[in-house]
Amino acid sequence: MTWISFALLTFWFQLAEFTDPPCLIDLECAECIPDNMPLVTSHRATNGTFRIASGDEVVLACYGGKFLMYPLQETLTTVCEIGRFRVRKDAKLRHLLELGCQESVFEDVLHSVEHCGAPFQGRAYQTQEPGSRSVRHLATVCFDEDRAIALRLHITNAPRNHLRMAPHTEHTGPLSILGNFNHMFDAKTRHDAEKLYSDDVRMNKRLHELLKHDKFSFADQSLTSAKILSSHYFDDQNMRVTDFVSNRIAVWRSVARGNLRSLHQDVAKFLQSMRSQAEVHLYSGTHGVLALRTGHQPTEIFLKAGRRFPVPKYIWTVVHVKEHKTATAIVVLNDPYVAVSEIRSTVFCESACGSIPWLHELRRNRNYESPVNGLVFCCDFRSFTDVVTEMPKDLLEVLPGIAGMLTNKFPMN
Repeated sequence: MTWISFALLTFWFQLAEFTDPPCLIDLECAECIPDNMPLVTSHRATNGTFRIASGDEVVLACYGGKFLMYPLQETLTTVCEIGRFRVRKDAKLRHLLELGCQESVFEDVLHSVEHCGAPFQGRAYQTQEPGSRSVRHLATVCFDEDRAIALRLHITNAPRNHLRMAPHTEHTGPLSILGNFNHMFDAKTRHDAEKLYSDDVRMNKRLHELLKHDKFSFADQSLTSAKILSSHYFDDQNMRVTDFVSNRIAVWRSVARGNLRSLHQDVAKFLQSMRSQAEVHLYSGTHGVLALRTGHQPTEIFLKAGRRFPVPKYIWTVVHVKEHKTATAIVVLNDPYVAVSEIRSTVFCESACGSIPWLHELRRNRNYESPVNGLVFCCDFRSFTDVVTEMPKDLLEVLPGIAGMLTNKFPMN
């Protein structure tokens, strides 16, 4: 090495040593961001992370609620310095954790949803449009309030995940007695769900207590809380709408870490890859109640009294390309204990998973065939809706038979 190159290398190391670190915002690290994280309107995230160079101006926004430390502000201009944020308003250098909103910029509200009438409850995940009072809907939910579980959720890969819907009507006057009762019941369900799904240890203690007289062998299996809609189905900042508890269910840990995770990865990549080609609509939900074999009579598992908070037997996803009238239904069996003799009656359609090339993670080593990781099967839309009534047949326009299957027939340029 020459003297000149050695000197340049030494200078580079000295420069790197004294360069201020960037400001990193990891939207998937709950401990790293405020409870009510503001929107970052000045930068774009990559894979859920903002990397902001030292000296860059960063604009934060709390359109749905003002900032905790700056209650009269809807937007806040800051500058990244040594990994923290200097607030232009008062020149204070603050950690991001100090710059939270008074309330979440995302809302889970009651809303009319197509094919979701009484006794079920329609909901919408929404956020306020920057610089205006209008709202943008990101997802809809058809929720079974009596049993406390989501039946069906709907999203799209349209720009900014904008789901076109009828405008939301705000209540301006006092609620009726029935309206007040519904809101009180809804608040109790949310509280119970947050308590149940926030602690896996407590959830499994409850499960073992329910079955202690049956002497059921869990074989090192345990329940965990899982999302029906993956956060990676959404644009980076919108991913936080999946944190609403109405998007949570109880899933066996080996299924959550196995084929349910693989399904989420495959579908997320497909939604992203199709953005420049076609608008894709995605529906996800649950069907049935898991029944464990505890003797002569199978026992359905509900985690709360009154047949509330069931452990679902099936977790399903329908991917639909409206423009081409094609769709595929992908079903995960949430039952690692299923016996080989039961598989034929459990898989309710002729599976086509092997012929869907974009299911990369599920098809690797034929992982979708593993019951411990959550047996997966893929149905045509009509066969699927013959069984899964949570997805109405007339909700989508799909060609009959193999012509309507979203497989390798779809152009993937």
